[in-house]
Amino acid sequence: MKSSEETTQVCDFARSYIRWRHDTTKKPLLTVSQPPPTTLNNVRMPLECLMTHFRPGGTGVYGLGASCKTEQVFVERDVWMQPNADMCAVSSADEFMVIKRWDKADKGVMLHPPSLGPQPERQCIDPVQAFETHELKLRRRTARRIDDIDGIIAVLSGDREVVARTAYAVPGGEVLLEYPVKTVNFSERHRYYQVDTGPVLYHGEATGPAPIERLHLAYVAHLGGDWAEFLVSKPTRLEGHDVAVHHFGEVRRVTARHSLWVVAD
Repeated sequence: MKSSEETTQVCDFARSYIRWRHDTTKKPLLTVSQPPPTTLNNVRMPLECLMTHFRPGGTGVYGLGASCKTEQVFVERDVWMQPNADMCAVSSADEFMVIKRWDKADKGVMLHPPSLGPQPERQCIDPVQAFETHELKLRRRTARRIDDIDGIIAVLSGDREVVARTAYAVPGGEVLLEYPVKTVNFSERHRYYQVDTGPVLYHGEATGPAPIERLHLAYVAHLGGDWAEFLVSKPTRLEGHDVAVHHFGEVRRVTARHSLWVVAD
């Protein structure tokens, strides 16, 4: 099997986390819709992808946390909040955004206390104000680049962990997306591979003034060439009904560069 000698340090997604700590004796909660049964709670959320945004004046590194469901903690019953939402977080060292998706868009679930108003579906908060501690904790592992199709197919035919990198231009800069290759198609007869995986982050329209508010949930597909197609989550109106749901349905195609990296044992 032909292989590249180029190595790098990729994100160790199995051991990298968004972490935060609530202590209501020190700071009020800003992102909940029900009063918590405890005063102290720690959260460890593993990463789905890592995005580095190269922009004038600095570089931002953002992690997308794995999805969970809205819940009460340390209770014997009625764990799942009603109405329930799919919830994940996006975080950098100094920015934090909670993404919640209920059974329909603009559900209007109130924050606690209700005086804070309806809970935004994309809630950007200052982690210093919201949490006692907060961290985007990254671990790295050595990986070797696989360039040729024979080497790629050989690796994908086995059980080694593979990480992809996708770079594309954005207004005023560039982003580098790094993510584990979960679902992938390949053929030794037709000599191709096609990544089809997610969720990842897509850099798109701003929903607020903070840089993190340009990041959206998406899935990514590519053949390793000079393009990528992102399937982006957005409120989508149901045909014939006056209601919208959050759906991965908007296709965004970008000119991109890709590389695949097989993680060392």
